Amino acid sequence: MTFEMLLAFAILVGALVVFILDIYPVDFVAFGIMALILVLGPILNVTPEEAISGFSNPATITILAMFILSAGVYRTGMINLLAHHMVRIAGNSEIRQLLMVMVVVAPISAFINNTAAVAILIPSVLTLAREHKRPPSKLLIPLSYFSQMAGAVTLIGTATNILASTLAERAGYGGFRMFEFSHIGLMVFATGAAYLLFIGRWMLPYRSHEKEISEAYQMKEYLTEVIILEKSPFVGKTIVDSRLREQFDIHVLEIVRNGHKLNHPLADKYIHPNDILFIKTNTKQLLRLQESGGLMIETEVRWGDPLKRTRRGILEAVIGPNSDLIGGTLETTNFRHHYNCTVIAIRKHGEVIRDRLSQVVLNFGDTLLLRGTPAALDQIKRESGFIVTEEMQQEEFRREKIPVALAIIGGVALIAALGYPILIMAIVGSVLMVLTGCLKVNELHEAIRWDVIFLLAGLIPLGLALQRTGGAQFLADLATMSADHAPPIVVLGIFYLMTVILAEFISHSAAVVIMVPVGIATAEALGLNARAFILASMFAAAMSFSTPVSYQTNVMVYGPGGYKFFDFTRVGAPLTLLLAIATPIYIYWMWGL
Repeated sequence: MTFEMLLAFAILVGALVVFILDIYPVDFVAFGIMALILVLGPILNVTPEEAISGFSNPATITILAMFILSAGVYRTGMINLLAHHMVRIAGNSEIRQLLMVMVVVAPISAFINNTAAVAILIPSVLTLAREHKRPPSKLLIPLSYFSQMAGAVTLIGTATNILASTLAERAGYGGFRMFEFSHIGLMVFATGAAYLLFIGRWMLPYRSHEKEISEAYQMKEYLTEVIILEKSPFVGKTIVDSRLREQFDIHVLEIVRNGHKLNHPLADKYIHPNDILFIKTNTKQLLRLQESGGLMIETEVRWGDPLKRTRRGILEAVIGPNSDLIGGTLETTNFRHHYNCTVIAIRKHGEVIRDRLSQVVLNFGDTLLLRGTPAALDQIKRESGFIVTEEMQQEEFRREKIPVALAIIGGVALIAALGYPILIMAIVGSVLMVLTGCLKVNELHEAIRWDVIFLLAGLIPLGLALQRTGGAQFLADLATMSADHAPPIVVLGIFYLMTVILAEFISHSAAVVIMVPVGIATAEALGLNARAFILASMFAAAMSFSTPVSYQTNVMVYGPGGYKFFDFTRVGAPLTLLLAIATPIYIYWMWGL
């Protein structure tokens, strides 16, 4: 092993460690990798132009364009319309509801970005669960898994497909056409769907959110602070005499007076003007409590004119895994000034809060109830660090543009299927989305997931460095030596398993960048079909089910479903193993080795 190869592996291992520890956002880690390759380029045999070539790579540009296409479809309201019909006709049967979720999310995820599809459908699935008195935990993991599997059916269904196709073309094996591997993708989807419908659904947890309080999604309990006004009817009464619990269904957890918490028990404590009550209640009762005229939400009194609240909307958002808020508090992150809206309540993921809201340490999966102007709430919806799960205001869609958006997406898919480069069609389709009014110019930049673009731009040079230093060949030689006496399908299965394990702990795009060159080198050494190994890495990277952080759609349903970490392992690990066995067989049978 040469020094150059050791250096490339050191960068790779260092990147994996930082990815797993989640010290920094993945896009910043990728940018750091690019910086290292720029500095060490002469040793790694990578020029500065090649080190930054990730920004001009066809995969990066194509994925950027696909984000714009997805946003154009979203702004027409087509997906929301489908979701409305899903809720209306799903019925009471659990398996029928799962089938409806599958029927709606699968075709959407096959042709637009699957994370966008899940983000749009979460509120509708929650409504479906509420109306039929079913816990959301029974439907949201299947929503995520159906979306992931459907994304692997077409070339544009997920970023990893486009990335793997581009890497194959760069290696001289030609890119994949739009539906070239769809027959395998459909077999994989059918296998995974059968598992979820007949086996996996029995493993899904029943999360009732403290008895039946969460039957209605708007009835989830929050923790918030209210301040007693000077002329409040509650002044001079004890907590018991005020009948707050009986009238408004709230539970007083703490009373803060002049900056100090009063001792327990609280039932016999008299209420004074300007007391701050730390309470647990639901959204509906919180708003009704304010209308009583005796108190106000403490943060709104502190930060703004309470009369303005009638011109503000309410939004519920879950803190995502890449949010800058994680580890901070509302005070240390300067939330109010940064986002121009007020956190009126917080719901922790299975934890009891005893601190003031401004002092609560925020974590991934926490739910914030926000109040602000429409412009401020729109900003929240555009932030990649938030996953919006409930909008208590009607968003305007351009439904008259639905036929236009469908025609554009259909045209992109059809012409690409006929062999025209997907890069060209995606860019042309993006421009048409704006020119036809499906997407406004000022929405263009907001549509792009810049964290994904920077991630790809930083990781592509790492794959190049592994190839130039011989690192990919070294890994392939190890795989070849260990597979000397194994049948080709077993080698393919081991390669698939290596990729899916890598994708469970780091970005799925990173897994593709690392494993595609290794797969090509392994296939060449054994005299096998290299494109079959590329397909295996592509499918494996998209089929990460075992943890909530292994795929973006899993992250998105984690908080709203009230899940625990190992819920995904219990349901997803058998599915991952099933597809690790089935997919190589399908590739061998339908593609050849």
